[in-house]
Amino acid sequence: MGGEKHQSAIERTQKAGIASFCPYNIGPGKCFPSTFYKRINAGDRRGACEAIRWWIKDGGRDCRIRSNNCYGQVSRRDQESALACWGIDR
Repeated sequence: MGGEKHQSAIERTQKAGIASFCPYNIGPGKCFPSTFYKRINAGDRRGACEAIRWWIKDGGRDCRIRSNNCYGQVSRRDQESALACWGIDR
């Protein structure tokens, strides 16, 4: 991502989570200046996975509140975070 060197190789599953979150769902304009992007490039995968879960608002609505009708975004962030962190405890 962005040509920066990571401290360790990123597995295919992790790449899927990162790709789903960053360029696809929030877009490069929001991704590149984000805490997620800074942490992933610094080699802080745990911190980056935590930061994915912060992106749970849609048009200013908190998607954790089911009546805001965007709860799927919370589930998506959980899935993206799980994929991006796949196997980092090994």
